[in-house]
Amino acid sequence: MTVTLRQSLFQILFIGIFITASMILGNVWTVTSKTAFNQVTKNIEVANSVLEQLLQDRSEQLLNSARVLTDDFGFKQAVATGDIPTIQSVLQNHGQRIESDFMMLTDLSGKVLESQPGYFARGSEFPYPDIINAVLEGGGSENAIIVDGSLYQVIMLPVYAPNPIAIAGIGFMDGDAFLKQVKKIIQADIIVSSKRSVNGAHVVLHSSLPYIQAQRVINADKQTLNWFDVTFSRDTPYLTRDIKLPDTLSNEVSITLAVDVSTHFDNFTQLQFNILGISLLAIAGSMLLSMFMASRVNKPVASLVTAANHLADGNYEQSVKTSGHLQEINELSDAFVRMKDSIQSREQRILMQSRLDMLTRLYNRSYMEELIQQRLDAGESLQVIGINIRDFRTINDLYGYSNGDTCIISIAERIKRWRGTAARLSGGELVWFANEPLTDEQLETFHTILEQPVATQQLVMPIKLVFTVVNCPADADNAQDLFRRMNILLDEAEMGANWLLQFSSEIEQRYLRRLSIITELKEVLQSEQDELSLVYQPKISLETRQVNGLEALIRWNSQRLGFIPPDEFIEIAEQAGFIEQVTDWVLNRVVADILILREHQIHIKPAVNLSTQDIQNRPLLERLIALLDANELSADNITLEITESDLVADAKIAIANLQFLQDKGFSIAIDDFGTGYSSLAYLKNLPVSAIKIDKAFVLNLSTDTEDQQIVHTVLSLSNIFDLEVVAEGVEDANAMEILAEWGCDTAQGYYISRPLPLGGLIDWLASSDYYQH
Repeated sequence: MTVTLRQSLFQILFIGIFITASMILGNVWTVTSKTAFNQVTKNIEVANSVLEQLLQDRSEQLLNSARVLTDDFGFKQAVATGDIPTIQSVLQNHGQRIESDFMMLTDLSGKVLESQPGYFARGSEFPYPDIINAVLEGGGSENAIIVDGSLYQVIMLPVYAPNPIAIAGIGFMDGDAFLKQVKKIIQADIIVSSKRSVNGAHVVLHSSLPYIQAQRVINADKQTLNWFDVTFSRDTPYLTRDIKLPDTLSNEVSITLAVDVSTHFDNFTQLQFNILGISLLAIAGSMLLSMFMASRVNKPVASLVTAANHLADGNYEQSVKTSGHLQEINELSDAFVRMKDSIQSREQRILMQSRLDMLTRLYNRSYMEELIQQRLDAGESLQVIGINIRDFRTINDLYGYSNGDTCIISIAERIKRWRGTAARLSGGELVWFANEPLTDEQLETFHTILEQPVATQQLVMPIKLVFTVVNCPADADNAQDLFRRMNILLDEAEMGANWLLQFSSEIEQRYLRRLSIITELKEVLQSEQDELSLVYQPKISLETRQVNGLEALIRWNSQRLGFIPPDEFIEIAEQAGFIEQVTDWVLNRVVADILILREHQIHIKPAVNLSTQDIQNRPLLERLIALLDANELSADNITLEITESDLVADAKIAIANLQFLQDKGFSIAIDDFGTGYSSLAYLKNLPVSAIKIDKAFVLNLSTDTEDQQIVHTVLSLSNIFDLEVVAEGVEDANAMEILAEWGCDTAQGYYISRPLPLGGLIDWLASSDYYQH
């Protein structure tokens, strides 16, 4: 949750004022309450002492009055003789004289003889036997008793004649009037309450306070006070203390001193409201101050926010300089100015970097697409030329990446001399278009200039360039199609030898067919299908004229594309990088077919062709060995055929892997011998046991003398290197007889048999003269 500057300032000031006021109130309350409590406690102690002194003085007065009665001779004689009328008269007269509330006389056992007025029934037991015992033992007693729900102070003395013959008592009521008189002296209220509760509350018997207020005071029983009581609960602002009573009354009544403390805390309450008022004024002032301070800061800050929004929108022309009275705001404004300049500079640099290739300082592909699209949208015609360094990877591998970069930079500098717009796409691929289309002669001149060798201080690097031309909008009406078709041309140019390739629909159709073949072949390899199949072409020994081998050939009859020649989709699979999956499928099917042939008692070794990538793929070769072992077969049950050009492509890896296969017991043959180059230089080092003469030299062997010379030479070389020779493409009996006469070991071709599916092969072997069961 966010807050405004004004809110933030107000919160800070308000919290500060609140904490300060609370601390002041707390401190004032602590000091005031402590002082007041000590003062009230002292007042209670004084009131208690004064009360005790008053009661003691009253007791002495009452005692003197009682002695006057008990010392009266006539009274003694009336008691001794049992003269009740005289006793009544004396008690009544004496009581009126001393203004007592009751007079009484009991015998020594506590039986009431007379009572004026009749609070105690004549002949009843005095309800306080402990007092009777105290009189007999101590010669008198001063105490307090409850009579008819009222508290009385009673003096009881023995009547002697000369021995104790009775006990006289005088009682004075401690009622409301007496308590109010005492209040004036001790400056404290007195409450007498019964300990016998009614509905859980003590009952007030006598009080110097109004009874309702007295009832609240004794029920509150406040020995201490808190802030809430003093500030808000002003109905019972009393501190109370209980007075210790004689044992005779301790279970009956309570006497409570109550001191009104409101006057002690009036000043505190006034001070509290003063502080509260000052705090409210301070809060109001803080609001005004926060508004004022916020307005001083808000205006320049708002200007900076507006400037920042302009910067965020890319508007660098809007001024971000703001002046104010605060140093920090001015410093922030200066920082915004520096930030704007820095962002603008950095954005220009980023924009330039986003448009340029950092190596050549030509445009990059992204910005070139944007420029071309702008030209096409404007209705312009463009002749876009793709420039590709042929075998650029070889240049990097041969001369190093640094010299490869030098080569790219040199070509870029040459292009910059021609009027036009150029960009580097990636690696050794560039694109360029002139302001005006170039003629064929100009294209050739441009190509010749760019293709000049690149010289450094250490070496001279020859380069070959391929030009691809796309005319817009005839060949492509948008940048996306343009670059897609240029990529098609570059792929096509890599497979050809021409330096110039113009876009045509036929090239695009070939490219789309390659994409379709890649897509369909991947799907076929990943699913259970019957589109792929194997056929086997028999080989016969020219010495025995019996089948001595088979060549496994893959066939693909696509449901969507129709029949696709193996040479076409095998080459595409190699270029697309999934020839390994094709080879895996072939090897698994060949092994399964070998097992089927064995079930028919046919023990003929099939040959499987391995591609360039296969022979360099050691894990694939190891999987072949594991597959044979899993089916209880060995390397003697299969022959591997390697194309001659595959060996020359990377002789070191090829020879190492072929040696690995030979060590495992495989027979290895070189397929299509004579179509590669430098073959003779490798024959002495290659771990192979046979060569296959390519069918191009055998098809016309009966009539073509040049083919006869080539084949005769190959057969002579094979004898030198002790290699078995297989001739492919035998189409007639004359060719087969020539081969047999010249010492060829094995023949293969349509004259013997066309490639057959496994079932057809089994049937052919069963009926052919070339196979003895």
